[in-house]
Amino acid sequence: MTLELIELKATSPSKNKPPLLFIHGSFCSAPIWRHRFMPFFAEQGYDCYALSLRGHGKSAGDLQLHFYGLNDYVDDIRSAIDQLPSAPILVGHSLGGMVVQKYIEDHVCAGVILLNSLPPSGAFSSMIHMMSQSPELYWALNVSMMFGTDLMNFDALKQMLVSEETHPASMAELHCLFQPESMRALTDVTFLDIPRKQALEGFPMCVIGGDSDIMIPVAALKETATFHGADLEIIPGAPHAVMLDYNWKKVAERMRSWILRSI
Repeated sequence: MTLELIELKATSPSKNKPPLLFIHGSFCSAPIWRHRFMPFFAEQGYDCYALSLRGHGKSAGDLQLHFYGLNDYVDDIRSAIDQLPSAPILVGHSLGGMVVQKYIEDHVCAGVILLNSLPPSGAFSSMIHMMSQSPELYWALNVSMMFGTDLMNFDALKQMLVSEETHPASMAELHCLFQPESMRALTDVTFLDIPRKQALEGFPMCVIGGDSDIMIPVAALKETATFHGADLEIIPGAPHAVMLDYNWKKVAERMRSWILRSI
């Protein structure tokens, strides 16, 4: 299967720095990483890659999207890593973080960063959190899942994903990228295929998230870190889509500091 793999080489390459492979969350694709996080880390000496999972972005499989589950997405990560020069640091956001957790049940890599990731117990805590924090956005998301993403308006998407201070231009591309998500994958993370094993030993791991995330509660971040024995960093004021937020650089700097300390 042909998969979209966006690449940005380090401006000052270093043999001692592993590449970064970014895995997007639900309802979007690889380009969500290309304007901020990929240039930032490329300037720090890391080769950067971003994968569009099958059925997303320019990857093949859009007509079969709703038949794909987490294990299919794990295969996509494996295929992408096979194309890289060395084992990467995996950076998984939201649903992408759940896919990364499934991958590391049976595979190792240079390291893992989970950004506002769904926890090992699945999406139930996220559903409850979102219903209690912003019920109108919860129902808007469900309507868009059932009847098409065109029904999710720009303002609702902005409220759901970034801080109020974020300029609307930062969301303009995401609004164009916003696409359906596999119903099977969403069912997997809610009921059927949550991670059941801790990460294989032998590589560093960090869970990073914000306390202003409408979709993922802090309790879920703590659960993920405890389950895997990972480092945990809670960033005050950070929302769900940290790669688009006006304060994105604070998150990127926190990631960079952890990589320098741990890998």
